[in-house]
Amino acid sequence: MQPETTLTAEDFGLQQVDSKIKDKGLVVVPDENFSLSKLESWNDIRNLEIKVEWVMDRLIPKESITVIFGKGGIGKTWLMMDIARSIGSGLDYLGYQTIKTPVVFIDFENPVSMLNERTKKLGEAENVHFWRVGNSFKPPKLDSREWEQYKELPAGAVLVFDTLRASHGRDENASNEMASIMEKVKELRDLGFTVILLHHTAKNSDKTSKGSTAIVDLSDHILGLTRVRNAKEGEDAPVDDDDSEDPTYRFGWRDKTRFEPHHIYLSLNPDRGFELAPDIEEETFKSMHRILERSDVLQKTAFAKECKPLGLGEKKARKLIDRGIGRFWKIENTGKTNAQIVTAIKFGSLAPPIGSAELPNYPEVNSDECRTLLYD
Repeated sequence: MQPETTLTAEDFGLQQVDSKIKDKGLVVVPDENFSLSKLESWNDIRNLEIKVEWVMDRLIPKESITVIFGKGGIGKTWLMMDIARSIGSGLDYLGYQTIKTPVVFIDFENPVSMLNERTKKLGEAENVHFWRVGNSFKPPKLDSREWEQYKELPAGAVLVFDTLRASHGRDENASNEMASIMEKVKELRDLGFTVILLHHTAKNSDKTSKGSTAIVDLSDHILGLTRVRNAKEGEDAPVDDDDSEDPTYRFGWRDKTRFEPHHIYLSLNPDRGFELAPDIEEETFKSMHRILERSDVLQKTAFAKECKPLGLGEKKARKLIDRGIGRFWKIENTGKTNAQIVTAIKFGSLAPPIGSAELPNYPEVNSDECRTLLYD
């Protein structure tokens, strides 16, 4: 006969005992200190005053887990170094405001010669530090006992792991193993860090991240860096590295986000790094926005049909409507027959995050300036 084991309700988080637990010889002793009053009520959560903040407007949310994926050699490190330089120094990045924040670049992959070359091209920076695997004081792997050293970094810092795959020794395709890694990353996020994970694409697609779905599932915000050609049927078409002499890069949300979707287009200057490029459907978006402005609000289906004079079929129009969310318009579900309402954004390309929370780090713009920002 198995010896009886005594557990408290706290061990289960429950006050009642399941019959299956009793069958195993376990007895739960009621915890006199346990009470639902210790938990947060629906209204407690509802009444919280929380604003979405961005360390880089509309692209990198503060105190979140952001995955940035792209093909090997596409320029993820170069792009992130330039963004880190702007965040650490409190400078705009390609017109996008940042919150001045210490950045720790945790580098498991790159030789110091490459970092030296890139920092010389990018220029001086403040508040950016490299914790390199080539240093005598090596960064700990996320699956090691020493990983908690990251908790000792400056409170609220931006932590960039280059790359996620190199930051641990687990099986990247095993969901349980990647879940354990992501739980540690979540712990850093919940301590107030903004965590950015540089990651690779899957072999069969430039539009999806590599490895277990646990990586995406347990992240907050997914961004992709992809080379594209002109949009076809409202979608960006990825290209191979040798397909274009002057490629365009799409940098922005893919797969999932808990925030407002947004993306930008970039070009690569080998002497300086990435520069802002016009949206490959910019003029079409502007024309669609003018149509929407006349009504201010339209159902998505009706909006797609209204775009027919622009030479857009309904299918392509609907795809472009999805791509323009967060920049030219916002979409809300009505709760009736899954209908979606599209509302024109009044502040040009400057949109608030989901929930209509005002961006805390974007300057106020008057109505006359809005039209200039959108159409000039």
